[in-house]
Amino acid sequence: MTDRITITFDTLPSGGEGLELDGITPDRLLTLSNAEIAKLPVWMGRRSVPLGDIAAIQGELSAHLRFEGDLARAEGVGAGMASGVLDVTGSVGDGAGVAMRGGSLRIGGSAGMRLGAALPGASRGMLGGEIVVTGSVGAEAGAYARRGLIVVRGDVGDSAARGLIAGTLVVFGRVGADAGTGNKRGSIVVLGSTAVPPTYRFACVYRPTVLRVLFGYLRRAYSIPVADRFVAGRWKRYCGDISELGKGELLTWAEA
Repeated sequence: MTDRITITFDTLPSGGEGLELDGITPDRLLTLSNAEIAKLPVWMGRRSVPLGDIAAIQGELSAHLRFEGDLARAEGVGAGMASGVLDVTGSVGDGAGVAMRGGSLRIGGSAGMRLGAALPGASRGMLGGEIVVTGSVGAEAGAYARRGLIVVRGDVGDSAARGLIAGTLVVFGRVGADAGTGNKRGSIVVLGSTAVPPTYRFACVYRPTVLRVLFGYLRRAYSIPVADRFVAGRWKRYCGDISELGKGELLTWAEA
């Protein structure tokens, strides 16, 4: 096996055409040769084209996949992936990591709407795995996620973790309105700022051991520079959504 499969997108959609990359995941490519990978169909606008027509492919037989190139209009990056590692050097469009079941999706830029959320019409979003985004993310990040970890080092749009069933969303920046509405048993951790929804109730201020473990893991696994004040400091805990089970939580930074 090689160390990594690298797919460089050098023929980009024009005229506003989108590029759909769902199904181009490490677990699917693991047993395919370079030539077989090049024949995989992807959608550009309304037409299906072989992946090899729009991208250069290097390496084969690896669980580590890397996307290079401008993918800001690409949808479904990492959608449904079950294992392996998918690295993206830049930004991606909507639906990255939707219905993800395992593995690690690492996005070096920003991401669009519905990161790690449910497929259209589905009642369950992300089922496992980890997503780490260096930039910011659009609305409905983690919507209806059942398990898994989503980490956003920038800001997140409105309705983050809407209908969250379980799993964890960590945001280093600002979170938009209506975060965690319908949350049943999930955890939302905000290092920046957010408005606490009216359906959450203040519980306490404390130093959660689980965050020390989580932040230590992010430092080791993803080289994320979490400041010591967040690791050792105090956090406000809010319980919600009380219109649902009320067993979810929203943790916001309090003080050192």
